[in-house]
Amino acid sequence: MEGGVNMSTLQEEAVQMISALSDENVSYLIDFIKRFMQPTALKKDFSDADSKQLNLMQEMESMREKDKGYFPESFDQNHIWEEAMKEKYGSFN
Repeated sequence: MEGGVNMSTLQEEAVQMISALSDENVSYLIDFIKRFMQPTALKKDFSDADSKQLNLMQEMESMREKDKGYFPESFDQNHIWEEAMKEKYGSFN
């Protein structure tokens, strides 16, 4: 029993497994759960087009969050992009 709420054996097993995961893995799991659960919840509040666009944006944000682990904290993608544009096209001023 956790927090005064009776949990099924399956829920207890899930809680034990989650507690053994690293914070990064828990973050991935939460992202997965959100993507798994939201399409049905979104249909109540949004049209299908809005729901698809929101799902796409969530997927892009999830990918951006996962990419953070591959780059150093000092990585500035905007600066890299600006430098590449200057190198390729020069200055327009």
